[in-house]
Amino acid sequence: MKIRCKFALIVALLFFMTMMSNELPAFAEPELSLEQAIQNIQECDSKIDNNIDKLNKIKEEVSQKEKQIKDNEEQLKIAKEDVEEKDKKLADRLKGIQLNGGVESTTLQYLDALISSGNVLEAMNKASLIYKICENDKNMILQAKESEKRIIEVNEEIEKGKADLQKNENDIRNQVVELEDQKDKLLKYIKDNNILLSRNTGITVPVTLSSDITGQKRSLIEEAEKYLKVPYLWGGESPSGFDCSGLIQYVFKSQGIYIPRISQDQQRFAKTISISEIKPGDLVFNKPSESTHVGMYIGDDMYIQAPRTGDVVKISRLSRSNMKYVGRVLD
Repeated sequence: MKIRCKFALIVALLFFMTMMSNELPAFAEPELSLEQAIQNIQECDSKIDNNIDKLNKIKEEVSQKEKQIKDNEEQLKIAKEDVEEKDKKLADRLKGIQLNGGVESTTLQYLDALISSGNVLEAMNKASLIYKICENDKNMILQAKESEKRIIEVNEEIEKGKADLQKNENDIRNQVVELEDQKDKLLKYIKDNNILLSRNTGITVPVTLSSDITGQKRSLIEEAEKYLKVPYLWGGESPSGFDCSGLIQYVFKSQGIYIPRISQDQQRFAKTISISEIKPGDLVFNKPSESTHVGMYIGDDMYIQAPRTGDVVKISRLSRSNMKYVGRVLD
């Protein structure tokens, strides 16, 4: 009896599970949202921009290393000339001693000069002169040795500099290849999601600012609006093309205000505030920290940004964006 009950229960459970499985839809990958697509592009853009920034720093190091090598080669030339001059003086000095009968004879001549002095004062003057001659010879020998030592040191510095330079140049070549690969993948992603991204519209003409935006904040916003329609450019930091943080840094610099170059550093530089406290001139970010995108709030639920690869500087709605975090530079 118990076995029959258990069997009936198992059959009932199997029937129930079969019915439920018929009613549930098959699992499907969730459709990519516009916000997620933009976030993905911002992440890639930021990575490329940061790598370009690192690449530029390596190029700068290479330039400095080349200058250092050139300076060292110039020092090497001077050191060699110095050694040659001192060697010549020492050779002339030794030749003079030899012509006078050698070192022993020269020493005797010094003693004879002292003994033949007419008085103590004359002897002291001659002794002083002889001391200076001997001291000068000694200094010349020491200086020659120091110059030769410097030649060895400078040669070592030049060789090390050339090795470092070669390493840096190899790093640059590798990073350029990696950057090109990252760019190709991102451009393909944008092309594949072109229809979705075309829904992300924005304003590309200056808007009327609220009358209560004054002073430096107003100047910043008006400066930023001058660059509406300027194309997004990886690593861009001029009116010929901007990336997101390049635009922000350029605008602040125009008002004599220094802020760091990349979005992560700009976020750390700004004072974190709640989005409920946001005011025109504040910076907006897409993450609570280590943001990969930055823009500037201009009031009335709008912010100006250099959005992404394939887009232009534009004004967008804050409430419809992923820019939920705020930093303040100007109080």
